[in-house]
Amino acid sequence: MHWLGVTLLKWLMEFIYMTCRVTYVEGKEIRDDILARRRPVIFIFWHNRIFMAAIYLKRTFFDKGVHLTVLISQSNDGEAIANVVERWGGDVARGSSSRGGKEALTMLSHALGRRKSSVVMTPDGPRGPMYVFQAGALVASQLTQTELVPVCVAPRRFWRLNSWDGFLIPKPFTELLVSLQPSETEPRKQTEEERENRRAYHERRMLEQRSKLDQLAGVSEYAGKKKKPTAVR
Repeated sequence: MHWLGVTLLKWLMEFIYMTCRVTYVEGKEIRDDILARRRPVIFIFWHNRIFMAAIYLKRTFFDKGVHLTVLISQSNDGEAIANVVERWGGDVARGSSSRGGKEALTMLSHALGRRKSSVVMTPDGPRGPMYVFQAGALVASQLTQTELVPVCVAPRRFWRLNSWDGFLIPKPFTELLVSLQPSETEPRKQTEEERENRRAYHERRMLEQRSKLDQLAGVSEYAGKKKKPTAVR
């Protein structure tokens, strides 16, 4: 049953993306530069865009020769995504800021350094808070001197799950707006204050990127997971 579930999820992602039209709002030249130079980068995007961003990165970069290693949490929710990535032929590093973080960073350093594989990370995953940039991606850039590339995908028509981050699934035959931001590499040496300033900077940059795209696509803000009403006794 697990094999069947992973297969159906893989087919669903590929079918929906195949029917959608991709429009670049910004960053087409960044995409072309990454493809031309084949240099490893760290792609970062918000957790609620995994469905869209994963298949976009697969079709745009992995299928054209840019190997990808995806950092996925050790939670049960991450298991299906990890299996889909492995079916595509990509590598998976299991871990997060709360579980297995040190081991995951070691695997990412190996992927970026020896394998020359680009890395995919969600700075607010797997449990949030929503749209809060955690330090893992920043530390990975510091340790490996690899560029961070913020990616955002916004669908014009979508389903939104009642999850902690309002997970978005695009509807078939919709338009996907895409944005890639200029890459930046973190200085190897930083004080605690400098690191916090850089963390806040990347968070603002990704929030502005998402806000711009969501406004163009008509994606409304998400107020958080709806709580079940408490019965009155």
